[in-house]
Amino acid sequence: MSYIPSERDVRDVRSIVASLGFPTELVLAILDFARYWPEITNESIVHSVLLDEEWSLDFSVASIYLWAELPQSDARYEDENPKMREIEFTIVSHDQGWTTEDTKGSYQTSSWFEASIFRHETPDYPSSYRAYEDNLWTNLEIARSFYAKHRGWHMVPRPSSHMEPQRLHCDEMKNITWSVEARQRQNEIYAEPSRNPQPRNAQASIQKTETYNESDEGKHSWYLQGNEVAKGTSVFQGEMVKRYHVVWGCAANPTWKGDAGAGSGEAFVDSLQKGDIIVVWSRAKRRGWENHVYGVRMTLRYTIN
Repeated sequence: MSYIPSERDVRDVRSIVASLGFPTELVLAILDFARYWPEITNESIVHSVLLDEEWSLDFSVASIYLWAELPQSDARYEDENPKMREIEFTIVSHDQGWTTEDTKGSYQTSSWFEASIFRHETPDYPSSYRAYEDNLWTNLEIARSFYAKHRGWHMVPRPSSHMEPQRLHCDEMKNITWSVEARQRQNEIYAEPSRNPQPRNAQASIQKTETYNESDEGKHSWYLQGNEVAKGTSVFQGEMVKRYHVVWGCAANPTWKGDAGAGSGEAFVDSLQKGDIIVVWSRAKRRGWENHVYGVRMTLRYTIN
């Protein structure tokens, strides 16, 4: 196991290198090149299953499986700011284990994971997010309207206007599912009085004009990882449950790791701001598709300068 420095270690090494006469910019570049970064790990091993109990053509479900706050500034070092360098995801999961389509072993799946960035309308708002992670949503638009209206959290849009390639293999993956029940729930959220305990500021008044009725998937989430189609859970052959590893870097650390089912994470890390929350969604769509989740780990690596 590689050594993981603490923030104190980083400060000590930074001071030692700076004492040799190197300028600050070069000192920070040296630490980045050496990947001398503290890290924070968030994980869950709750067994969660998303499945189509009604065998419906309109089946679609999204659930927040894991969330993480960004590294916080140390009050003793007011001039320092943690800056994210990469996020490593480890996902342990599988789909329903069968398919009627000629896609077994591929990643043309409707059982997958996404990542979103939640940003509160009030700066430095103390997170009370923990209480809201157990809801099941038909789609992310309903969740987005609920959290914005009743919690003051807004989902940051993905910068690219191009749909991610992992969503292009069928119409259901490209288009948000708006069943009769989903429309009804959306209308209920619109009609409910706001339960957001914080006053809305000027930024929020602008965000209230947002459309919470998108038709395309992936406008407020990044495709993270798809389950290999019809991956069995044999005790005797291969991994009983597959483990997926995905690493997303940033402009200052342009790295990426993953398999054919992993999303690129383009601009995800660079879109993060102080106070944001990273959310991992488990997803399933289309009749018969399931998502069996055994655990997700999210490791945040960052520098301080």
